[in-house]
Amino acid sequence: MRKFYLLLLLFVLMFSCKNETLSEIDDNTTNPPSSYNFGNTAQKNFQGVVLDTNGLPVSGATVTIGTSMATTNLKGSFTFKNVSVKENFAHIKVTKSGYVNASRVLVPTNGINRVNIMMIPATMTSTITSGSTSTVSLPNGTKVKFDGSFKDANGNAYSGSVSVGVFHLAPSNQYLNELMPGSFLATNSNGNARVMETFGMLHVQLTGSAGQNLQIANGHNAEITIPVDAAQTSSSPATIPLWSYNEDTGMWKEEGSATKIGNAYVGTVSHFSWWNCDAQFEQATMKVTVKNSAGQILPNIKVALKRSSQAYEPYGMTDNTGMVSGIVPAGEVLSLKVYDVCNNVIYANNVGPFPAGVTTTITDITVNPPASTSYMIKGILKTCSNANVSDGYVVLRPPGITNYFQYLSVPVDSNGNFTFNTYLCTTVNPQLIYEGFDNTTLQTTNEVTFTATSNNVDLGNIMACNSVNEFISYKIDNQPVVNVLGTFNAQWGGLTTTSPVISAKQLRINSMNPAGPSFYMNQINVLGVVASFTTGHMVEFSGGSITSNNGNLVVDITAFGALGDYIDFTINGTFTDNSGNHTFTATGHVKRDM
Repeated sequence: MRKFYLLLLLFVLMFSCKNETLSEIDDNTTNPPSSYNFGNTAQKNFQGVVLDTNGLPVSGATVTIGTSMATTNLKGSFTFKNVSVKENFAHIKVTKSGYVNASRVLVPTNGINRVNIMMIPATMTSTITSGSTSTVSLPNGTKVKFDGSFKDANGNAYSGSVSVGVFHLAPSNQYLNELMPGSFLATNSNGNARVMETFGMLHVQLTGSAGQNLQIANGHNAEITIPVDAAQTSSSPATIPLWSYNEDTGMWKEEGSATKIGNAYVGTVSHFSWWNCDAQFEQATMKVTVKNSAGQILPNIKVALKRSSQAYEPYGMTDNTGMVSGIVPAGEVLSLKVYDVCNNVIYANNVGPFPAGVTTTITDITVNPPASTSYMIKGILKTCSNANVSDGYVVLRPPGITNYFQYLSVPVDSNGNFTFNTYLCTTVNPQLIYEGFDNTTLQTTNEVTFTATSNNVDLGNIMACNSVNEFISYKIDNQPVVNVLGTFNAQWGGLTTTSPVISAKQLRINSMNPAGPSFYMNQINVLGVVASFTTGHMVEFSGGSITSNNGNLVVDITAFGALGDYIDFTINGTFTDNSGNHTFTATGHVKRDM
């Protein structure tokens, strides 16, 4: 995957409004109260993309912000509108079976907040046995030494084989901030909020023979060894704090320290999640808007900022209003650089020092790269009936760019207008690809290739007229509607069970994308197909399942085509899980395959 112009928000932001302790954000934390200023509750907008470590979209992942939930589509994208977060703290969580839980923490702007997350496959590194000392190693020198004592989620002693998954995240990894959980925001042992500089991270996952999650037993420890990047050898301290990540709060917590032995940090830990070897600094907040010489705001522009002794540049991307903001080390002169999409430096200057705990807005940055590389591309996104799309977005990319992190994306306004102000590496008649999406009708323009024959291109009206051939949309309670697009395998056939033998009909619908979801709807002894009935077995959807024991759902099959034609259905009803009672509705339009 190519590195330039990754769309991310690395910086953690902080604004001065109302102080709240960490325990007020989440009551399930053991962290001490944090001095971080979370701010008041606010309604913000988010648009993001989730990829795997191969740069491919992760569809069907569950994305949660506070009490709001969405599911990534076939391109790994998700959207939230007017969700409740804190003014200075938004915690985005992503889960999907087969992957390590992922998250991102940022302070939202008033624009469309872009969130990029890369999920790590939950793979097994080695299998060990409880009751004996074992060491699990990676080729780069990462090590975890166990004393053999483990417990299950209920605190009971565990005996048997243990699958160990180890993942080392180096600071030199170009996708560090998409892969790491949360942000560089932390709370030290005194309850002071800090910004960190990492010297290496480690994730360890322990699984029992029955697939259950395990932990180190109470009163026992494991020894971890985290190698230091070569570029950080001279700046790495002899002793460094250890920080564990709290998935509930989105904060790192200081827990002990590690000692540098050779070219690696060695320390002991009493539990596993993510662990991080980090130097800590008092924090200040800086924000800035990036424009071009014509005064136009520039979204999706990389802004990097670092301490003089720092080996790697933390950076963020300007949002759709041209703003980037983040927590920076206080009291130091910092090097600031702005990069174009070709990863060329188009602006460089020193900023700071900034006073601790104070938000500083520096003067707008005006960048002046060669005029031949500057492009403005605009248009109007329309529906098939020639109405303006008021809820949608347009993505833009050069040919050959398949990494979704590298796509430029802008929302349309209430009249369907969109504008890209960007810089391109090709200066003579560059080719570009756009695709517009209508979130309301679930229609798209499909990808359209065009040539920018001038530096100002008006695409005119672009029509989102291509209906998705197959889809399932579902909604839980008042959560946003989840639209799962793509190809499904829909089968209607006989089902036989034993003890006693019962002949039945089953409608089984599976997404052909491994992300899911799947819908299994069984009906016993029904004459005819087009009918309404109560599910006799199970409806399974992305994120959970509803069985006959906890659900009261009515399935209405409104159309049932021959092979190759479409099955249309709706589901309405209620179900109960460990969080309470819920309503569930779904609509499906899938092609019959059997």
